[in-house]
Order: sequence, then C-alpha cells, then structure tokens
Amino acid sequence: TMGDSVRRFEEQFADKFGMKHAVMVNSGSSANLVAVGALCYKRRRPLQRGDEVIVPAISWSTTYYPFQQYGLKLRFVDVQLDTLNLDVEQLEAALTPATRAVAVVSILGNPAALDVVRAFCDKHDLYMLEDNCESMGARLGGRLTGTFGELNTFSFFFSHHIATMEGGMILTNDDELFQLCRALRN
Repeated sequence: TMGDSVRRFEEQFADKFGMKHAVMVNSGSSANLVAVGALCYKRRRPLQRGDEVIVPAISWSTTYYPFQQYGLKLRFVDVQLDTLNLDVEQLEAALTPATRAVAVVSILGNPAALDVVRAFCDKHDLYMLEDNCESMGARLGGRLTGTFGELNTFSFFFSHHIATMEGGMILTNDDELFQLCRALRN
C-alpha cells in the first residue's frame, strides 16, 4: 500500500496544490489524527496536554477526537448561519492564554474565511490545522483550500471529490511536520 503508485500520487497531489509535501494515510479521519500527533511531537513548541484548540461548532467527530485523544481541550466557537463555517468575528473573544491552535473546516465545499484565520494565527503565534476533507478543489481568493494551514487534511472516501474507497492525505510545507507525519503513519 506504500509502493510507487502511492508515492507518485503523493507527489502529484502536493504539486497540484503547490505544497512541498504530501503524506497519504488510510482515511481523512487518520489524516486528522496524524496531523494532530505531528503537532504534539514537534521539537519546538509542541502541543501539550491541557492546551486549548479553537474549533468550529459544526464539524465531524473525526475533527474533534484527535485533539481529545492527545489531551487537548476544545474551545468551541459558533458558526455563521449563512455559511455554517467558523464565525471569525468570535476568534478574539475565544482566545485565552492556553490557546495554541485553531482547527478550521470548510463545510461541504464552502470555503471558511481561511485567510482571516491564517492572519489570526500568525498574529497570536498559533498553529492552524485546516480540515479540507469536504472541500477539495474549492478556492478562496484564487487560492485552493487545503493550503492555508501548517497541516491540511483531505479525505478520499467514496462520497468525496476523489475516491480511493478509503484514504486521506496530509499536505504541509514544513519539513519537520512532514517527517513526523510519515513516522506516525508508519
């Protein structure tokens, strides 16, 4: 399952999205789990038990469970009714001294305000994990979704945009996170 075809698919997928690295896993759910794990094993500034992660009030259990599995606390932020995506106007109010990351999800092909979340994360030195499992191919301001976070996840479940029956992908430009994702996948 990790032969030449998968390696070529990873390379082509990363190229399509303009990212340095892609790591294929068995599902989008596992992509989220591996991505969170990689952030917890970073050499510098790893996420640690008790750290808070801002998450949208609407998503899938597989967005939330990896954070809980690693002992992180979820800080839910409501969504905008017209998009069902994270209400970015509530980000500042949700920020606490324990906040270390934001998980953002583009619901059903509708891009979240990823540029606003990216700027918020940069301003407050937070990690951004972009769960793009439902929105492959969507664009925000000409930029493909799934390219805004330190780690970006995709799903190839049979009902999604590209189907491999099962399967998921993680994209990153960070060399250390790439190696950690590969190690966790193995």
